[in-house]
Amino acid sequence: MFSTVVVALAIAGHAESAMDHLQLLQQKMVLAPEKRWKRLRAAEPLNWIHFPKCGSSLLNVIIHMPGFCPVLDNVTMSAEIQGPCFLNTWLPQACQQQCNTDYFFCGRPHHPVGNYSGQGGHLVGMFRDPDQRILSGYHDKLPFAGPINTSDYIKTIVEGDCDLEELARAMSLPKRPIHEFAESWKGGMTYQLLAPADEQAMDPNRRKMTREDAVEAARRVTEGFAFVGITEEWDLSMCLFHKTFGGACRASDFANTRPTFSGKSAHTDYDTSELMGWHDDIDEVVYTAALKVFHKNLILLNVSHDTCQECYRSAGRGGLA
Repeated sequence: MFSTVVVALAIAGHAESAMDHLQLLQQKMVLAPEKRWKRLRAAEPLNWIHFPKCGSSLLNVIIHMPGFCPVLDNVTMSAEIQGPCFLNTWLPQACQQQCNTDYFFCGRPHHPVGNYSGQGGHLVGMFRDPDQRILSGYHDKLPFAGPINTSDYIKTIVEGDCDLEELARAMSLPKRPIHEFAESWKGGMTYQLLAPADEQAMDPNRRKMTREDAVEAARRVTEGFAFVGITEEWDLSMCLFHKTFGGACRASDFANTRPTFSGKSAHTDYDTSELMGWHDDIDEVVYTAALKVFHKNLILLNVSHDTCQECYRSAGRGGLA
């Protein structure tokens, strides 16, 4: 009789524990949207720090957030639709008319952080392995690696003046030696995190970054970014963005809007042997910090391929793992 009572109590206790666990999960589900809303409100206006070749596609995630750019709700921004300079012409020209600037800061393409004390907590961005970023820039269809005397032309493109005939001419020119190009892009993420707002990240004559610069830039990544994504982990990054700020996952979140070449994606790496041992040891400091923030937030918000299945299905990517 006693053992029967003990078993019954144990079963009842287990059932009560399971019910408590279920109620806790339900409470978390109710609170999650509110927490996302609060995080989004605190981060607005989102200031997208777009490091070259780290993922123009993040723009679509941002503009499709509820209320950000309502007239673009059914528009996917891409080079295929808007042309090769779509980002460089849209941001400085149409963004302020089409988007709510209380929610999204319409800066210049690849603009530096500038006044960090006023931007901390509003910054969002994708980070990429430095050597992969440089190789992607070197092989890009746009003439980033063209002769040094085309650098002024590249700056005009970045500022929003895109002459397609001149672009075609520049694209036909031979590339610089890869090491010369790599040195000009070395520390580019670090520079963009530290430079004044009126400087241009694509200027090949910008000042060189030091290890001390990289340490300060890494601190800003750790302390000042409301969202840190990793280009090599694009799918998890998109899910993390929505787990952080809310909004529905869409197919356009996962589209490569400006591939370096046809078929290229964030899931395929360049062969770094092309660099013959050269390495960007400056931006490596920044990238390492970004990885730490990214993985910490995955754990904090319980983001994994398993927990992101609903996001993937909403975007038409069911079964992704």
